[in-house]
Amino acid sequence: MSEENTVIEDEVNEVESNAAPEQETVQETPSNTEQEIDPIEQAVNERLSQMKSNMDRMVKERDEALKKAAEIEQQQKEAAIKRLEEEGKLQEALEMKLAEANAKLKVFEEENTKLNRDNVVNSQLGGLEFRNERSRQMAYRDIVEQLVQNEDGIWVHKSGTSIQEFVDSYSKSEDNSFLFRVKTNSGGGTTTPSGVSDTTEKKTLSQMSQAEVLALAAKGQLGNFSY
Repeated sequence: MSEENTVIEDEVNEVESNAAPEQETVQETPSNTEQEIDPIEQAVNERLSQMKSNMDRMVKERDEALKKAAEIEQQQKEAAIKRLEEEGKLQEALEMKLAEANAKLKVFEEENTKLNRDNVVNSQLGGLEFRNERSRQMAYRDIVEQLVQNEDGIWVHKSGTSIQEFVDSYSKSEDNSFLFRVKTNSGGGTTTPSGVSDTTEKKTLSQMSQAEVLALAAKGQLGNFSY
């Protein structure tokens, strides 16, 4: 029995000694991955993230304040209508209800107009090479804040130029370059986004962001990458 125990202990020691190097190899992988992170891309993403966080906070505070004010105004209108009805002033109460209905209709019309504006803006932004979804959202907000409707009800830039011209100028401005992928000259008078070429050479499909995968799928290039 002692000889059998000795054999079993020797086998266990051999298995443990063979398993040890595999554990060390697995622990080295994260450090190599961390070294591949582009510091410039990381700095840009951090800047965009902070700016988006500030914008989201301000928008949330504004929306909450507007919602509270609207609720108070609605309560006051309902109280006024009820008081008129109790006093027998039915005509005045009806006029107030009619005015409220017209106000709601106007809000719906304005919302519909904004949706039409958003469709036009998004169609123009769709042709640009943004760094990521956060940069696209920032550009969208910058653009819509500067749009107005002309006499014909068409959305244009406040300077009078069309949305297409404004978006083109916006994308070429140096102040906004951090939002877009850097383009490099590939010869023959054509340019290609350097971000796309880097993805082809260095990244696998599993390493790409959702925005990058969707962009490649739209271009029909998804089949060139592996997991």
